[in-house]
Amino acid sequence: MRNSFFRALEEHAQPNTVFMTGDLGFGVIDKFVKKFPDKFINAGVAEQNMIGMAAGMAMAGKKVFAYSIANFNTLRPLEQIRSDVAYHDLNVTIVSVGGGLAYGALGISHHATEDLAILRAIPNMTVFAPGDTVEAYHITKKIITENLGPVYLRLGRAGEATIHSEDSIKKLKLGKGLPLIESKSKEIALLSTGGMLETAVDVSKRLKEKGIESSVYSFHTIKPMDVDLVRKIFNEYKYVVSMEEHSCIGGFSSAILESLVGITNVKLENFMPFALPSEFTSKVGDQNYLRDVYGISPEKIFLKLCEKIKS
Repeated sequence: MRNSFFRALEEHAQPNTVFMTGDLGFGVIDKFVKKFPDKFINAGVAEQNMIGMAAGMAMAGKKVFAYSIANFNTLRPLEQIRSDVAYHDLNVTIVSVGGGLAYGALGISHHATEDLAILRAIPNMTVFAPGDTVEAYHITKKIITENLGPVYLRLGRAGEATIHSEDSIKKLKLGKGLPLIESKSKEIALLSTGGMLETAVDVSKRLKEKGIESSVYSFHTIKPMDVDLVRKIFNEYKYVVSMEEHSCIGGFSSAILESLVGITNVKLENFMPFALPSEFTSKVGDQNYLRDVYGISPEKIFLKLCEKIKS
């Protein structure tokens, strides 16, 4: 996703585009810096200053992308994001790399597992979590070319799969869930956000091997939530499964449940949210290892879902 973001930034940069980094990412930003040296600022290891500078430049008409590891440009400068950027409804995009457990072995200082909950609670903030490299590219392009105001763009680290085809990505609309696999059977709907899309597709394939059809939806936009699609899915499908690499509090599953408030005849007993527990991990390992430890690997989700279907 990271490389897709920079490719879109390089290919679609506008006269008012500015890219800022908190002193990292140089291996992947070299091409952009070489091509647009006047559009690049290294703010140093000073994320609060970086967001303050971004707000000032946005007030002067620039469209600013402020880039760092997910925890560093969200939690450290949260006051500046809220009071400088969001309050003034500025065209500043907080670009976080390594959402979730992507920097697994580096511990909780690098685990971004509360960011969606915190950022989507801020007024005026739009929150994106692309599901694959293609979504990351097209969402970045739209941010560059449209005036969306304050944006949080949550990316994986690197090496994520390319899942979408040229045809399926044509359906992408900001603020709308994107169907990837639509089954005629209304048995199971797998809802994914961010880097869990590959897992959702994997689980769907495992189910198909057992003769069970399922649909897969990518919710690349967490705020605004596609409330109409969520309600439609819960009305049509027997089992609804959500997948996120984020705390079980305040993230994707919470946004789903908020969408159902006030709706009658919705059966939640067959809703299965897969998320991280609200705790700091003392486990050490890479992203896939930690996903498995916390029950959000394809294998663990598939087994739990099979148990539910049989019960």
